[in-house]
Amino acid sequence: MLACLLLAACSAPLKNWDPSDYTVQSGDTLYSIAWRYEIDPAELARWNHVSNPSLIYPGQRLHTRKPENFNLAPKPVADDPDAEMVVEVVEAKTPPPEPAAKPDQRVVVKKNDTLYSIARANHVSVAQLIKANRLKKPYHIYAGQKLRLKPLTGKAGNKRTQTAATASRSIPRNTSKATTRKTRLTWRWPVTGRIVKRFNKRRLDSRGLDIRVSGVKPVKAAANGKVVYSGNGLIGYGNLVIIKHNNTYLSAYANNHKLLVHEGQTVKQGQVIAELGKTGSQKPVLHFEIRKRGKPVDPLRYLPSS
Repeated sequence: MLACLLLAACSAPLKNWDPSDYTVQSGDTLYSIAWRYEIDPAELARWNHVSNPSLIYPGQRLHTRKPENFNLAPKPVADDPDAEMVVEVVEAKTPPPEPAAKPDQRVVVKKNDTLYSIARANHVSVAQLIKANRLKKPYHIYAGQKLRLKPLTGKAGNKRTQTAATASRSIPRNTSKATTRKTRLTWRWPVTGRIVKRFNKRRLDSRGLDIRVSGVKPVKAAANGKVVYSGNGLIGYGNLVIIKHNNTYLSAYANNHKLLVHEGQTVKQGQVIAELGKTGSQKPVLHFEIRKRGKPVDPLRYLPSS
């Protein structure tokens, strides 16, 4: 009888466990996960209530498809390289009230602390910690650092706000068309070489172009943007750089010999981001992809004709 109960318990499905969910690993970014599943990073963020792509953490479970009874209302954002994904979360239930932190209350960062763990332990949001301490990307903290739990209010807070407002009024605005007009995204070839494999949307190994070069060659950014992944955690891509150009387009540069940029770094078109070199007996081949809202597209539709 006991054996039957144990077998029944083991065979019972786990609640809230979705096999299509992904467990965040060390080194992952929201963009590398979106790339792995061919998802628009903005959609992945909305499905998982992630308002800041930099603040996912190892062990976190992320939905890789739209959840049932999805109740998020995304705010529109400008289509520029520096625009962040903004998500308005509509809570289904009101959580019980937690003790509120005092504006002048501080905590000392301990070894292995993260912004997420500190926020959770003190019943504040990660966004509050960032704002209260004026943290800059990529929001690094260190042991021994003192963090304010909530932004200052009252006279001290008003004084800072007034100072910022005065400073902003003192800066003359340039309203000329040259500075306000949006610049259209233009592309350039990341390397010069021979195309040995073309884009084919029906083949998993042909999501972009394979470009063979001779000798050691610099790999250059195909357009202006921000590095959102630099590492070798995606199987089949080797040393990989992913660049976000705006809220629509990403580009990727795979199979590099050496990576020369880091996550969060802003790059200009033509800037060297990696080095392509011979690996073993194989001649150097750059795998280059462009993705539009998470989906692979043919780079030859965007690159200038040679």
